[in-house]
Amino acid sequence: MINKTLPTALILFMLAVIAGCSETESEATTTIPTTEKAINVETLTIKPIALNDYLTLPGETEPDDDVCVSSESSGTVIWLGVKEGDWVKKGALIARLDAASSDARFNQVKASKKLAAEQLRRRKELLKKGVLAQEEFDQMEAELERTEASLKEMMVNVQYGVVRAPISGVINKRYVDRGERLNVGDMVVDIVNPSVIRTTINVPEMDIPYIHKGQEVAVTVDAIPGRTWKGVVEFVSFKADRASKTFEVRVLTDNPDNTIRAGMLGRVSLLRRALDQAITAPLYAIINQGGERLVYVEENGQARARSVELGIIEGDRAQILSGLNTGDSLIVAGHNMVEDGMKVVSQ
Repeated sequence: MINKTLPTALILFMLAVIAGCSETESEATTTIPTTEKAINVETLTIKPIALNDYLTLPGETEPDDDVCVSSESSGTVIWLGVKEGDWVKKGALIARLDAASSDARFNQVKASKKLAAEQLRRRKELLKKGVLAQEEFDQMEAELERTEASLKEMMVNVQYGVVRAPISGVINKRYVDRGERLNVGDMVVDIVNPSVIRTTINVPEMDIPYIHKGQEVAVTVDAIPGRTWKGVVEFVSFKADRASKTFEVRVLTDNPDNTIRAGMLGRVSLLRRALDQAITAPLYAIINQGGERLVYVEENGQARARSVELGIIEGDRAQILSGLNTGDSLIVAGHNMVEDGMKVVSQ
């Protein structure tokens, strides 16, 4: 009897042990709820501000007055009064030529004019007496006018072989030396007046309506950091370049200390428009996520992602056309550590 009941008791004991182990294991694997940790962030309350829309374009600088002086007569250079770097005034003597042959031609034309004038005087007396036809007198008068014109031209070309400065400025390059032979049209010197600098820029057609003659602009030069010059729009082209579809705009800038040198790269900044009540955000608070611009705002202790559309940019701020409103709490620090719906604590 005892031998028959022992296996049954053993079986019941083993079942109890297994049940107890299962219960213990179940209790051990039960998850204990944890509290989500909030991220510390810094926020900025959005308020409308004034924002300026500037267009900045590069352009090459050049002097407004830049003249290549050439010889108006032929001859040998017997005197040269300037060297490169000299400042000359308008009308100053630059060079003198030995124009003996020109002088001879000048004297010949001068004599021809004197003879023509005397013949015309006599023809006029004959015309009064009715001996000379009016047509013949008119021909003689025209001949005198041609001779006078030739004499004036010779006076300009000869002037004893003198070359003078047509403008005030600096001798930037000298092409001749004393003793050289010059022909009519040969280059003598380049004169540059750097007191006024011209910067030429190419403006896209969509921006031309914002630009007009007389408009004040700001000019900077890459080679001279930290300085800004005031410029004035001198000319706006009326015809676009066929290839680039841009319009040429010329800006004049006073350069009294000659700091800007011709050929330097300049940048012209023009004010297209001014906004009084613009919704903006710092550029560093905007996240580029696969081409989409996102910002995070704090709402009821949570970070919420907003897709924004950008407008104009001035300095380190961008206009927000959509996605932000006045009064929103924009997360400007810690925004790279949060995701939509996370708990945040504003500092």
